[in-house]
Amino acid sequence: MTDTFQNLSVNISELPEVKHSTFFGIEQKYLSVTLIVTGVTFLVLMVGAGCIVYFSDEIDNGLTEFGLALGPLLLLWIGSSLYSIKAFARKRYSLREKDIIYCKGLLWRKRTSVPFNRIQHAEIKQGPIERIFHLHSLKVFTAGGDSSDLVIPGLKEENAQKIKEYIMGKTALDGVDQQ
Repeated sequence: MTDTFQNLSVNISELPEVKHSTFFGIEQKYLSVTLIVTGVTFLVLMVGAGCIVYFSDEIDNGLTEFGLALGPLLLLWIGSSLYSIKAFARKRYSLREKDIIYCKGLLWRKRTSVPFNRIQHAEIKQGPIERIFHLHSLKVFTAGGDSSDLVIPGLKEENAQKIKEYIMGKTALDGVDQQ
């Protein structure tokens, strides 16, 4: 007896809804990390613009040009900071039986779901500013790429470690379940 290939339709109304999942927000301290990184980036840009204006031989009135160079950068920095503050509440994650979900974005919303059976490995990283606030990021890698497919920033070390161990335990079990 040979089995024939079937590709049956799925009733969308019977699928579980993602909004019924429990989502967890990232640590509030991560907003400070984001604002500091944004501030340092714009500070470097402002110093660079100031140096260009100051050392330029073609500029007669340096103070006016300096203000014209810094004005747009200052407005961009303020706008970027306000956007980061508003978008922060949308950063959240959920662990389910078969996958992990991460949501982010204010204007352009993004929801990434990675099934555990596709995960190759996970790592916990910590940058210098995250280290000051005792926060970590969890990076999840799937097959076929050299960059992470999912990054959840702003986690306490113990939570990042627990999630990583849970994910790696689920990936190990997926190979056992299929046999």
